[in-house]
Amino acid sequence: MGKKGNNPGKLIIIGITILLAGFASIIPVLVQAQKVIPDSTKFLIGSRVGITIELETEKGALVEWPVFGDTITRSIEILSKNPIDTTGVKGGNKLLLRQNLTITSFDTGFVVLPPIAFKVTAVGQGPVELKSEAVLLEVQGLKVDIAKDIKDIKPILTAPYTLRDFLPWLLLLVALGLLGSLIWFYIKNRKKNKPLISLPSKPQKPPHVIALEMLEELRREQVWQKGQVKEYYTRLTDILREYFEKRFGVNASEMTSEEILSVMKDYLSEYSSMGDLRKVLTLADLAKFAKGQPIGAENELSLTYARTIIMNSSEAPAISEANRKEEIKDIPGNQNH
Repeated sequence: MGKKGNNPGKLIIIGITILLAGFASIIPVLVQAQKVIPDSTKFLIGSRVGITIELETEKGALVEWPVFGDTITRSIEILSKNPIDTTGVKGGNKLLLRQNLTITSFDTGFVVLPPIAFKVTAVGQGPVELKSEAVLLEVQGLKVDIAKDIKDIKPILTAPYTLRDFLPWLLLLVALGLLGSLIWFYIKNRKKNKPLISLPSKPQKPPHVIALEMLEELRREQVWQKGQVKEYYTRLTDILREYFEKRFGVNASEMTSEEILSVMKDYLSEYSSMGDLRKVLTLADLAKFAKGQPIGAENELSLTYARTIIMNSSEAPAISEANRKEEIKDIPGNQNH
């Protein structure tokens, strides 16, 4: 009977021992420390407050750190998050994990920072969820003095100047500079009787090309065939006078036939050209002044003579301006000028 009475006590002792052994296996995880430390539990509405989240655990343990978004609760906003920092704990086989957050709140009164949960899986054990203690924060409102003017929560910050701030002024200076340059350029060219903007002109035709084209146009019009002999020779000699003026600089339009012959002997290198020129001018004077009537063959030859004179002298070198002036002085009737 005595032995049977002792059996229940032994069973109780064995049960307690087993429970203690089980708790002993759990204690290394449960004693791990986790906490949330704010820089201050009281702060002004809209102010920035730092909080430090810490978790101490054994080396080798697998930790699932909480993931934060833009807010912790509806009243607590996260402004910035630092990376998780891991350091060893002196005098032990433990690690300290730490993360710093910057929070703010725009709700006055008491705001609860809720417990933050961590999931830790120690070596050889199952996952255990650990939570920090809740923290009560007091968000203080502004003290408003109704008798004073309304002021900002914080003073206005002066933003640093950038190139964009000065760009409109720089463009204005450039525009004013360009406008001033255009005005100066306009005034300068106006004094010289020049256009403000000189457009590139088309290359002019050589004088002999222009003269030959005018002779061809005169031939096609058949002026003398229509009985207009005087008009024919007037246009023919005008073409030659204009050619001499553009090609050699001789003012032939103001000269008589004899003056032209006297001047052009230094320009027309071939003797035959001078003979042809004398024939054309003689027939022209006959038709214009003596009221003569050259025959049709002479009219055709005059056009041929004019074309030959132009073609033979198109590449002839022009004499100098000084020699030309001396030649003009030697023309009869010009010695007294």
